[in-house]
Amino acid sequence: LDCEYDVTFSFTVLEHAARPWKSFDTIARITKKGGLTLHLVPWSYQWHATPEDNYRFSHTALETLLQDRGFEVLEVGYDICNQPELVRKKKKDEHFEVIWLTYVVGRKL
Repeated sequence: LDCEYDVTFSFTVLEHAARPWKSFDTIARITKKGGLTLHLVPWSYQWHATPEDNYRFSHTALETLLQDRGFEVLEVGYDICNQPELVRKKKKDEHFEVIWLTYVVGRKL
């Protein structure tokens, strides 16, 4: 399945990889030349072991992980969300008031 996909995407899963750089190796391998890749990962978010929670990624980390694998970074940044009202009314635990997710969009060169 090398170079098969026009678009590769992940949503809040790469923090669970024991070796996320290997995940990015696979993403690079399966994305077509000229194809797009989009990933959203936690930056400030509670620890959540399902199955493991190993990493947090800054915008510069995501840029490097893509650029080192032959991608042009088209956009990178943070998606900032507040907890829903229902969550705020419940007992406080490890959940943050404000959640920051880091995102990156790249094109394979």
